[in-house]
Amino acid sequence: MWEVWGGGAGRGRGECGELGTGSLFSVPCSLFPKTQRFVPHLIQKRYISNMKSNIFNLKVIKIKSGCNFELSWENGKTIAAIVDYPQDLDQGYQDWKQAYINCYKNLRGKVPKSGRLTVMKDPAGLLREAEARFLSIFHSWLRDGELYEIREEIAKAATDSSINRRYWVDILLTCNCPELTRLPWEAWEISTTTRTNLSGFGTIRIARVSKTIHAGISHNKIIYSIRRRARVLAILGDEKGLDFEEDRKALAHLSKLAEIKFIGWQPEKDSSTLKQEIVKEITNPRGWDILFFAGHSNETAFTGGELHIAPDASLGIQEIKQSLQQGIANGLKFAIFNSCDGISIAESLIALGLPQVAVMAEPIHNQVAQVFIVQFLNSLAEYKDVHEALRDACAFLKDQQNLTYPSAYLIPTLFRHPQSVLFRLEPFGLGHSLRNWLPTKKEALWLSAWLTVSLIPPVQDLLLESRLLLQAGYRQVTQQVQWQANPSPVQSPVRLVQIDNKSLKQDNVKLVDGRYMDYGYLASILDKLVTSKARIIGFDYILDQDKQQPDNSKQLRQSITEAINRNTWLVWAAIEADHPADYYGVSDQIANLNQTMEGDITTYDWYVELPSNNCDQSCPFSYLLVLSYCLRDQDSGTTQLAMGLPELQDSNQKFRTSVIDLVNGSHTQADTQTNTQVAWLGRVKSPAIAYFLQWFQPIIDYSLPPEQVYQRISACELLGSCSSPLNPPILGDFDMITPQNWGVRGAKLTKRPLTFNQTIVIVASGGYKEAGVDQEGQDNNLLPLPVAFWRRSQGWRDWFDSKSSFTGGEAHSYIAHHLFYQHLVIPIPNTLMILLTAVLGKGFRLIKQDYPEQQQWWFSNLGNACLLCWLVYCLISLQIYISLKVLLPTLMPLVVFRIYSVTQRE
Repeated sequence: MWEVWGGGAGRGRGECGELGTGSLFSVPCSLFPKTQRFVPHLIQKRYISNMKSNIFNLKVIKIKSGCNFELSWENGKTIAAIVDYPQDLDQGYQDWKQAYINCYKNLRGKVPKSGRLTVMKDPAGLLREAEARFLSIFHSWLRDGELYEIREEIAKAATDSSINRRYWVDILLTCNCPELTRLPWEAWEISTTTRTNLSGFGTIRIARVSKTIHAGISHNKIIYSIRRRARVLAILGDEKGLDFEEDRKALAHLSKLAEIKFIGWQPEKDSSTLKQEIVKEITNPRGWDILFFAGHSNETAFTGGELHIAPDASLGIQEIKQSLQQGIANGLKFAIFNSCDGISIAESLIALGLPQVAVMAEPIHNQVAQVFIVQFLNSLAEYKDVHEALRDACAFLKDQQNLTYPSAYLIPTLFRHPQSVLFRLEPFGLGHSLRNWLPTKKEALWLSAWLTVSLIPPVQDLLLESRLLLQAGYRQVTQQVQWQANPSPVQSPVRLVQIDNKSLKQDNVKLVDGRYMDYGYLASILDKLVTSKARIIGFDYILDQDKQQPDNSKQLRQSITEAINRNTWLVWAAIEADHPADYYGVSDQIANLNQTMEGDITTYDWYVELPSNNCDQSCPFSYLLVLSYCLRDQDSGTTQLAMGLPELQDSNQKFRTSVIDLVNGSHTQADTQTNTQVAWLGRVKSPAIAYFLQWFQPIIDYSLPPEQVYQRISACELLGSCSSPLNPPILGDFDMITPQNWGVRGAKLTKRPLTFNQTIVIVASGGYKEAGVDQEGQDNNLLPLPVAFWRRSQGWRDWFDSKSSFTGGEAHSYIAHHLFYQHLVIPIPNTLMILLTAVLGKGFRLIKQDYPEQQQWWFSNLGNACLLCWLVYCLISLQIYISLKVLLPTLMPLVVFRIYSVTQRE
């Protein structure tokens, strides 16, 4: 079987030895290798080219015997040059074209009738010689010295962009006459004496622009990134002498990425019906992304090109002009004509406003067209843009098929509308969408670095401390502080009795062995509190030194017995470790745990200690104090037996166990008005995930001023051995106490008897240097920044001097306040917020990529927009902290979002 193709008549017109319209020639099918098949697995390959481009506009105008070259680019820059048009260039083109036609007509020598064998010269060899002569004349002309500046400017852009492979130098070429348009401009070797040769298959690529354009491109009608299956309208024309099987297979393999509609001539279908069907499909309201045509075509002088759609029918571009305009308005972005002589077709479509058209500049053989379309669709399926896909197909014809199909790589060409953005297929579906959201190498590196930093405990503490300082300032500015908004006595029931240096000096207290507190002094404090009607008292001292001070221990035991007789609940400090050797607690020679309780005083600097599931085995010190207060307060009119608790004197098991059993039973029952708070305390537990880097562990809210949380009382003031007019008087001493009269000398206040009824009293060290469990000064800590803020000048002096002026008793007071008021602020981990903002930043950048015409606006305004959004986010997060008790990180999320939103996709 012989396959034939023709010049004017189009791709493959005619049959074996039969001549059709125009110059026709036949080629033995056996001389062509099997067509390269479309590789379906390449569709799955993720190759998303997102190269930026530097665009030059080059106009070449032939005027008599010369040509005017004008190069223009950004901001109105231009270079112009005039060179002579070589007289032998047209002849070189004609010789090459004739050799091209002859090559595909005769591939063997012929045997004359005389019987003598005459070996004719290889047509392929003649074509290569003609191509070499033609390109030599063409390149010599373009290397003219007058064009040096133009070549230099283009080469400079290409050399600069070669640092980043994701950069194209696009030349949009406009020619004013057919002689210039038909030249193989894609093969232009742009080089200078100072630069490395940059071939047409390097970073430079040339596209044609029609000299006449009647319609612009409305950008709101162009979808730059198709997040769905593309729609392809495939028109198969007159199949006489052709084989569309490979075209069908290639398009069918593209069906994973595109919805393909085939339309074409059938023996039972008349030509008028076919024309109506083609017009109807082109104007389909759903729109098409790609228009594909395979068959015969040829150039015409007045109809803008002609498509042979049936053996007896053709369709001129002008005939379907309105339909094509409607198709473009409905979203048609690209057309490819795998047929002969398509330059006039491309120019007509570009003039109508179609963004891009790929055509064959010369006649094309059927099998060459099949090889081209397979390679073109392979690259298109790899998500390359149409120009890069066309270059890949031409490179394949030149590098791997040039021996079989000489000069075929010079035939395909791309026409572009100057306002267009190159079309490409985009991944769609869940799998591709998820793949688009995966981090690039650079993003993964940044993300890993910030996640690692966010998991470092000192960094967490530093960020939390700074955040709480900001929160404290926000509270003060917005007057969202209780005693600022409504000046009144402190409502918190927490009282902190501090044994400070003043008390030690005033009461002449001597530390035992230079370190341990005098138990006799503690007994005096306990006696005073009991007589002042304190019902809940906690001692932040581990009382295990009974053998070192037996007399003082005996005195303390007597005071404890008296307190128990008055039904006062006592909670002792302990360190409740899993291993008995690490346990520290009250000596049984001092207190009986069947009548009193002990709680774990271990705390982390910034977090509220909550009970675990086995609170009867280990329970936080502050939690037990608040729980005791709530139990006594809700049943103040009933006896302990009525409450379900044994009398302290008669208890035969650990009193804490009895309390926890009561609470566990309370919170499993329906909440009532009387047991709501106790039930809440029974439910509140340390979150299991908090054991991992304190995630979601409630924080100690140091953004609250200490005056709102607890009232500090020096031990000597409690005992009446000293007074301080600069400190607020003890709550209960006066009828009216406000921040306005604190520290006012001679204020007229009405004295009343001292009482600690309805309070939680914590007796703790007050900052003397010896305080500590294992070592001296262990109980004294650096002042948190927000507390320094509230203490004003004295606080800032202590902070800048790194003075350890914040005691463990104050931390326990904060925790007790939070538990009493159910004020548990939950911090959202930086790690989770980093991951969330990474996703948001990625989405923001993907949105930018969908609107490339706004890229410059994005980048020019990104800094201001990020700053504004961050300020708004900070204000919202500050109020959410107060209103919803949720701490949202502010610094790290902003940094990660900024990195993700500006990092370029690889």
